Amino acid sequence: MENVLVCVLAKTRAHELTFSSFKRRVLDELGADLALALTIDEKYDYANPFWQQAKYRWTAPDFSDYGKAFDLAQRWLCLQHSLPSPDWRLMLQIKGIWQGGIQSPDPQPSASSVLPFCRWLLLQGLQRDAVLDRYDRLVITRSDFVWLCPHPPLSILDPDAIWFPNGEHYGGVNDRHLVASRADVVNCLNGIEDILLHPAELYQEMKHHAGWNDEQLLAHHLTRNGLLPKTKYFPYVMYTARAVRDEGPTWSRGRYEPTVGHFVKYENEFRAAIAFSTVISSAADWEGGSWRQFDPATMLPPPISFSRRIWYGCQRVGLRVLSALNRPRRVARLGRFLKTIARQ
Repeated sequence: MENVLVCVLAKTRAHELTFSSFKRRVLDELGADLALALTIDEKYDYANPFWQQAKYRWTAPDFSDYGKAFDLAQRWLCLQHSLPSPDWRLMLQIKGIWQGGIQSPDPQPSASSVLPFCRWLLLQGLQRDAVLDRYDRLVITRSDFVWLCPHPPLSILDPDAIWFPNGEHYGGVNDRHLVASRADVVNCLNGIEDILLHPAELYQEMKHHAGWNDEQLLAHHLTRNGLLPKTKYFPYVMYTARAVRDEGPTWSRGRYEPTVGHFVKYENEFRAAIAFSTVISSAADWEGGSWRQFDPATMLPPPISFSRRIWYGCQRVGLRVLSALNRPRRVARLGRFLKTIARQ
């Protein structure tokens, strides 16, 4: 039996919605230990179940400018490799949301740069504390997934492949979840080194394409390391959730889904997970393989009565009002919202 470490990156958001399914359908299903690589501030809730469950924890400050986080990582890497520090900010000329969270002349509306930093933070912890050699396979994931099916058993996931959920690739590879062997995981996590140690070389490779996103940046890194041909995919059996009162920064606020009582950040994830939950409920279902012939597009959502649609619509409007009231400049936001409703 393989020793498995599940690693959660960046934040432990939405734990009140997700931990129960994560514990049952990921940790318990895989017989895995839990590691965290997080950026946290003075308000961090150490009572949350991810923190309490974790066997390993590595943290860094939640930087207001993740350019400073990249500087920190560069100083450590250059010291480790006895190299001078090149000007990695040359890479900020490569436009796109990948640099979200870094202060620059062209700031991006995302916090995407926290991910490569936290992958590096995780890798340093795994290596420094001699944790990596204790595990055969590592699962790199996020805390805000609601799991509607058990995680695929590792017995059906080729250990020589790098596994991703099948969807949300956006021209690259999905950066929300991956499964890799100990042999491959280092080159899955060290993408920040391309930026910090070889910015001029990387700039020449990337400058001909505009609008790089996280998924494309990850695919480019895997290509540089000869790993992209090893990628394989399993069905999307989880979806990203956001709590009703979560007003933290996020690329997608999502859409309130009354049937589950919280926000669903990405509709395609949600629909795929709902569909596959009708055919996969156990490891035996995965091993049986009938899901391979299943087309989630054939699953039509159940009909909703007119009265229930009205009720769901009222809930969504109410939450939009609540959100407008809770956010900064709430009165102005509410006024704009009411004008929009009136025009509609």
